Amino acid sequence: MNKSGRIALLWRAPCGVLWLLGAGLLPARAQEAAPADGPVYVHIDTNFPEALVFADSVLVGGASRAMLAVPAGTRSIRLTAPRPDAWSIAPIARPLHAAAGDTVRVAIDFPYHYRIESEPFGADVFLERSGERLAVGATPLLHRAEAPLEGRILVRRNGYVSRSVQPGKAVWNRHVVRLEPTSARDPAAGLHANPPRRRRAWIDYAALGAALAAGAVAVRYKFKADDLADEYERTRNPALTSRIETHDFRAAAAFGVMQGGIGIFAIRLALR
Repeated sequence: MNKSGRIALLWRAPCGVLWLLGAGLLPARAQEAAPADGPVYVHIDTNFPEALVFADSVLVGGASRAMLAVPAGTRSIRLTAPRPDAWSIAPIARPLHAAAGDTVRVAIDFPYHYRIESEPFGADVFLERSGERLAVGATPLLHRAEAPLEGRILVRRNGYVSRSVQPGKAVWNRHVVRLEPTSARDPAAGLHANPPRRRRAWIDYAALGAALAAGAVAVRYKFKADDLADEYERTRNPALTSRIETHDFRAAAAFGVMQGGIGIFAIRLALR
């Protein structure tokens, strides 16, 4: 073969390979899957779109977003309440089994929470629906239900005018009901009707503030301890045990502070 023939052959060979790749007849590298270190795309189905989404212990956004990109290798998706006043809503986690580049849907529904408070406290709480009256508890009350409550919530206490409120259909529903005495001349009712002295209201706010802050710290360190415990189960690295114990101790201490703040607030409520 002369020189011009060899040049023509070398030109036709790459062109033929490119044609075969374009026609899909060769398993080209260009047709390989997404890189192994790419993200996983997650869509959250939940009744609490205000919730915050954590990939393991990393905040990745809000549940209301159409799609969230989480790191490959994420073991669980956790949803938490976004507001400090809804600290009674426990976080919910679901395992995540997906490879890099996958798009998955994760369904996480929260129970419906109903916080009922009254002034004065100690009132009976009933749920009225379909002509029935169901006793729920006494104020202050936190009631959880798998579905939104139907009907009306009745708050009743002897010596006071009963009041009713609509339950609400959100995940977090809080109602503060002020009960009026049936008679302004009733001395017994007047004892409960006196408002707390304003000069000491700061104690209530300080106790609740400390409880909320300590609760957030306890949850944070507990998540860290759980993540390290999972890592220890995989690696059996003895260096992790001291860190796990440290995080658990900090979580327990913060939880104790939270309980102390709630206890102070409860005692002050009882003394009103």
